[in-house]
Amino acid sequence: MKGVGIDIVEVDRFEKKVSEPTFLDVTFTKNEQDECLLKGNKAEFLASRFAAKEAYMKSIGEGWSSNAQFHEIEVVKNDKGQPQIKLYNQSLTFFEEKGFSDIQLSISHTKTTAVAVVIAL
Repeated sequence: MKGVGIDIVEVDRFEKKVSEPTFLDVTFTKNEQDECLLKGNKAEFLASRFAAKEAYMKSIGEGWSSNAQFHEIEVVKNDKGQPQIKLYNQSLTFFEEKGFSDIQLSISHTKTTAVAVVIAL
């Protein structure tokens, strides 16, 4: 294990952000935005994805930086429905150059909070 990150967010912070295109474009990939449209509780979905991205940034020791861009970090589901992180562009290059090999992600949420834990290997 090279790093661990955890983040918890309040779902109500995302109630208004669901309809803010600029925030959505900077923070979420097109796939995440499309998936969000299919969800009943969009704020819970966005909050959980945001928490996962923040936890990932903490796990690699970067926080908000040019080495970890929100829109280059995508939360996807594998064939069993488990959430995983997929990286793109500069975020992927940084991950590989720093010798990371894998990312483990766990997400949970309620109507009021979302939490994510990431272990970077």
